[in-house]
Amino acid sequence: MVEDGYVDIVNVDISSVVIEAMQKKYHDVCQLKYVRTDVRDMSEFESESFDAVVDKGTLDSLMCGHDSQQNSFKMLEEVGRVLKDGGVYILITYGDPSFRLDLLRGTCLWTVNLHVIDRTEKSSEHQSWELTRTVPLNEDGSFSLSVLGPNPEIHYIYVCVKDASLKQKLRENGADINAQN
Repeated sequence: MVEDGYVDIVNVDISSVVIEAMQKKYHDVCQLKYVRTDVRDMSEFESESFDAVVDKGTLDSLMCGHDSQQNSFKMLEEVGRVLKDGGVYILITYGDPSFRLDLLRGTCLWTVNLHVIDRTEKSSEHQSWELTRTVPLNEDGSFSLSVLGPNPEIHYIYVCVKDASLKQKLRENGADINAQN
């Protein structure tokens, strides 16, 4: 990212060992900052202070642990809090859309587009998917694996754009429902 011109890159991990190793390895790259934090509580960062968050493995790790749904939701709420309105959360995962889409949409923080990218170890007989082409979803927003062909060898990429108006609409609709009861 530095080579592409990004000048303020904050890397986070819960492990102090990882943070120290990365600080040592990239000590001469001033654009990179390393912060030990728990993604479920990133109170050291101000609200709406990031343009983008890239996640490769963090949500997956939480999804495999104790209290996975609760911890994943806490993380996504924190990501939504630190992202600016219009900011982008990019989740790169093996995680099946039938699980990830509901979780991402459940926060009511963003619009979600699904992309896929071939795994590097992909065999040549499998269909390739163009990264810039979104994966079509069903009318109800669900996903059908058949769109990708048999046995796809892919990573899923969820591009989530924060839209503060979604949370506001949810609050307003909730108030309308309560007023009717």
